[in-house]
Amino acid sequence: MKKRRNKRNQHFALVVGIILISFFNKSIRDIPKYYKSLLYVSSFNLIYYYLCKRHLVWEFIPTGVNWLIIRIAHVIIVTPLLVVIFLSKMPVTFFKKCIHLLRSVFIATVVEFFAHKKQLILYAHGWNIYWSSLLYGKMFMYSYLFTRKPLTTLFLSLCSTVFLIFKFKVPLKRKHISEYFKPFTDLYYHTFIEDLFSRKRRKIL
Repeated sequence: MKKRRNKRNQHFALVVGIILISFFNKSIRDIPKYYKSLLYVSSFNLIYYYLCKRHLVWEFIPTGVNWLIIRIAHVIIVTPLLVVIFLSKMPVTFFKKCIHLLRSVFIATVVEFFAHKKQLILYAHGWNIYWSSLLYGKMFMYSYLFTRKPLTTLFLSLCSTVFLIFKFKVPLKRKHISEYFKPFTDLYYHTFIEDLFSRKRRKIL
């Protein structure tokens, strides 16, 4: 029970930490300015959960917290705030923009690395921290590009999505039998994730 409470507090601390950072560096004020990019990023986050609902390559471990609450928090709070923090501090020159991008990717990757070590995130189907780093780079670059060339960004996003689907062998079916039992399969799937996570933790210990 104590461990579950600690995990829940860590998830809560991550969300609150992002909110506080965006508040104190005043980037939260730029949400109206970049709302289109924020909607774009959140939309593709939702697309990931829809396409990979039975083949998740990463997932937040719902230890002590309902998995749906964690997803919603990251889709509508954490990820958009990460993007607005990045966009609001974008430099003018190309060289400084590159440095800003690399620094942002590095910080986001380090945070996820420790979150993975703290057993807050589970990887599967060949996903690892290196793929997460590339995904952060794509997210930050495309969110900036979306402010300049939205159609080009959507095309590039489609191409990268197709690539990742083939790379990680995501099964795409129009009708899956689980659709008829969705509430039960969701419960089983996320219970399975928790069980898998617990087995891995016991092996480590």
